[in-house]
Amino acid sequence: MKKYYYFLVLLYSSVIIISIIFVLLRSLNLQLSSLLTDIWVIEQFLFSVVFLILSVTILLLFLWLVLDENSKRSINQNLRHILNNKAVKVDGNTEINSNLLRLSKKMEHLTTSLQNTENARILNSQEIIKQERKRIARDLHDTVSQELFASSMILSGLSQNTEQLTPDQLHLQLEAVEEMLQNAQNDLRILLLHLRPTELENKSLSEGLDMILKELTDKSDIEVFYQKNIGKLPKTMEEHIFRIVQEFISNTLKHAQANRLEIYLFQTDAELQLKMVDDGIGFDTDEARDLSYGLKNIEDRVDDLAGTIKTLSEKNKGVSMDIRLPLIK
Repeated sequence: MKKYYYFLVLLYSSVIIISIIFVLLRSLNLQLSSLLTDIWVIEQFLFSVVFLILSVTILLLFLWLVLDENSKRSINQNLRHILNNKAVKVDGNTEINSNLLRLSKKMEHLTTSLQNTENARILNSQEIIKQERKRIARDLHDTVSQELFASSMILSGLSQNTEQLTPDQLHLQLEAVEEMLQNAQNDLRILLLHLRPTELENKSLSEGLDMILKELTDKSDIEVFYQKNIGKLPKTMEEHIFRIVQEFISNTLKHAQANRLEIYLFQTDAELQLKMVDDGIGFDTDEARDLSYGLKNIEDRVDDLAGTIKTLSEKNKGVSMDIRLPLIK
């Protein structure tokens, strides 16, 4: 309470007390000089003054409680209106009413911003789904579809010219068809691995990595070496690491033509280290940073976790990616 409020309360109290004394003196026909000479009269007078002051105080307190209750009901009603995005009803230009109006406008602004953000997220999700469908269609067309079409054309030619081909020529053509079909099968497995849901689904990071690496071993010819020493990690960090590993595996399967994949995951008190290495064809890191969506996705996730990433690669010398993430208690 500000200083002038104390002054007003003191002034009001003084006026009330003086008024009560004045009214009692007039109503009892007493003189101030006679009042000071008679002790019994002074006692009666003081008792009357105290009684009246208490009565007036109780009355004012009761009125204040009633007004305060009405004020609280009005504030609660306006707060409910704000929560329900309804217009507030205020009477008078008080500080509380001004704050309620400001809160109402702020709530309306936040609701609008939230709706716009949610709409943008939905549109962005739809755009991502659209782009992913285009990518899947392109991958199917460029790999599986082309290989199956070529195999079909070769087999069609063989069926029409079987009698004109020597056994060696026929054997060579069939080997080519077999190789194309095997490539198509491998490309389809790689695509299915890439399309696997990226959620851990209530699994720990260790269980999730074991799952996708076992599937990688079962569905591809890549030799996998996995070494780990980790404890309990925050769930958000586990999901980011899981998707980073999955993105690296996907890039290795699609582009690296690798025979071996190594993954190391170690945890200390201060940081988590994730190192991934393949022996594929490698790439120019400067060109890949501008062109590779997968590499950019990995870098964004590492940035979200306030970590560092070091990527080493050369043409025909594989890829090595070293990620360090700080662990804060």
